[in-house]
Amino acid sequence: MERVPGWVIDERMSVREDVARYVGMRPDLLWHEVQDCARDAMWAVRASAFPERVLRYEEPLPESTQVALERLRDAYRRRHRP
Repeated sequence: MERVPGWVIDERMSVREDVARYVGMRPDLLWHEVQDCARDAMWAVRASAFPERVLRYEEPLPESTQVALERLRDAYRRRHRP
């Protein structure tokens, strides 16, 4: 097998590098980042050829999330049963 170039990093390290500037950031500053991101996203939606379709889209939950939610609902019902 050929050696991987030195600049290649795994996915976990890549994500850590992407979010490093936000780790430990004050909540008020983080909120400004969120607002900037939302503003950019809405600009992109309005610039698209079909903004209504983009805004209506709901990504389906993965099966693993649906299973986890059902497990949580069952646990809640067991604890709060009269």
